[in-house]
Amino acid sequence: MAKRLKQHEIDALMENIPLLPKSFGDWMMKTPFQDMNYMFYKRIKNKMHGYCSKCGKLTIHEKKKSHNESGRCPNCRTKVTYKAINKAKTFQDNKIVSIIQKMGEGYIVRYFKVRRIFKSVNDSTKKFPEEILETLSKPSNGYYEGSRVYISFGKRGDTQYRNFEEAWSYSDGDYRWVNERKRGGINNKELLRASDPFIYKRNLKSILKISKWKYCGLDYYKGKHINIDDYIFTYEKYPSIEMLSKLGFKALLNQIIYRTNYYNGIGGLLNMHKKYLGLSGDVFNRAKRLNLKTEGIEFISTLEECGRYLSDRQVIWAIENTHTETFTQLLKWISPQKIINYIEKNSSDKYNRGFTYKGSNRTYFATIWRDYLQQCESLDLDIINDFVLFPRDLEKKHIEFTELIKVNADKRLDKGIKVQYEKWNNLLSYQSGSLKIVVADSHEAILKEGQSQRHCVGGSRYSERMLKGKKLILFIRKNEIPYYTVEFDVQEMKVIQNRGYQNKGVNREVEKFMNKWRTKKLLPLMQVDTKAM
Repeated sequence: MAKRLKQHEIDALMENIPLLPKSFGDWMMKTPFQDMNYMFYKRIKNKMHGYCSKCGKLTIHEKKKSHNESGRCPNCRTKVTYKAINKAKTFQDNKIVSIIQKMGEGYIVRYFKVRRIFKSVNDSTKKFPEEILETLSKPSNGYYEGSRVYISFGKRGDTQYRNFEEAWSYSDGDYRWVNERKRGGINNKELLRASDPFIYKRNLKSILKISKWKYCGLDYYKGKHINIDDYIFTYEKYPSIEMLSKLGFKALLNQIIYRTNYYNGIGGLLNMHKKYLGLSGDVFNRAKRLNLKTEGIEFISTLEECGRYLSDRQVIWAIENTHTETFTQLLKWISPQKIINYIEKNSSDKYNRGFTYKGSNRTYFATIWRDYLQQCESLDLDIINDFVLFPRDLEKKHIEFTELIKVNADKRLDKGIKVQYEKWNNLLSYQSGSLKIVVADSHEAILKEGQSQRHCVGGSRYSERMLKGKKLILFIRKNEIPYYTVEFDVQEMKVIQNRGYQNKGVNREVEKFMNKWRTKKLLPLMQVDTKAM
């Protein structure tokens, strides 16, 4: 990246901005909004009176629709979004568009915000539908240019990017172009180039033809929007993206460009020659047809390896509504359509857990279902039985089995800890004055020790270590009250750690006691082991 320019250099640079193509103005006012059509409506008694922004016809129908609900115009059959005419003071759409142009020895990428307004704040719709606002059929348009990226080349041919934004100058009393400022709590003005804008393609081929990026593949890109300068930056680091653009992998391409530019590297996301060129023809063509990202490609590749077939509709549903790894694990027990049917029927908003992304409640439901079925396996239940496979209250069953497995695990730990207690307690237990040391005799005792002393010994990993006979947990008591906790290595015959309340280190009293314990109990044991060798 090049150094930031001084203001007088910026002013001089901006004087050379090329004129926009004649067709650009008409394009940016129409193309971004082609698929955005509305049915403005008002309910009168039991009927809906709606005006279509596409065909300009007023229709009356009895179907009940809600604000922001999708549907089709009864007249022209265009897809529309329903808008209650009095729901908001204004209805407006905002889109970002961009264009790349030749500028001197370099190139300039320009970003515009385009606005379309159907109803302004002062417009009255009291007489709707008898009187139709003119802006509903002919919305007012406006735009401003907010970001520019100047691409130039150093003496060695390296590509340099300079980012500028339009800002208000209090000294001039007008807007001027300045170095792009860092975003934060104070400067939170929208940064247009941080978006994936609609791109003006009509001049792309001629621009790229005379540049060092003539083979970058951007002119073959089938999508409607992408960040041009980010694409160029990524292409120079990973030329293989040319192939993705020409093959039509729109979603995957955007994912790579985003991660390359915002995480300073793809982090293993893409290795074209080793990974994606190794896909089978069926997986490759399907990934292209469904416009999948990396997660989706890995999902259908895994399905092929497992010999499982899902329809396109089922693949998209799994990607949008679950973690694909979870869905794949569920296929071990259940057919894909039965998975979808059960999740759709039983998941509800209560499983949303505060998340807002699409399908989040289904994702959570699928996860606890997978965990529940794994629990059924560990409990040796008959998973083939539909009563087990599809419980009526999944969450309740999951909690019930979690507790049951915990009880079983505790019993297993208790049994193993009891063996170690009987083996070592007489050998290691010792008392001197008000202090004594004993070996833990149960998993429950270890848990209570961690809770009362507020340290990590209460974790189950300590019980597991004792169960295997590698480590022992010893309790130091003072007048029969928990005082310190010791982790003892059986193989090394030494204390690993000795902690008191809230991980407090040993004091003089405990240190003297432990020295006596080593002399009276530990040294004789070590001498016996030495003789045995």
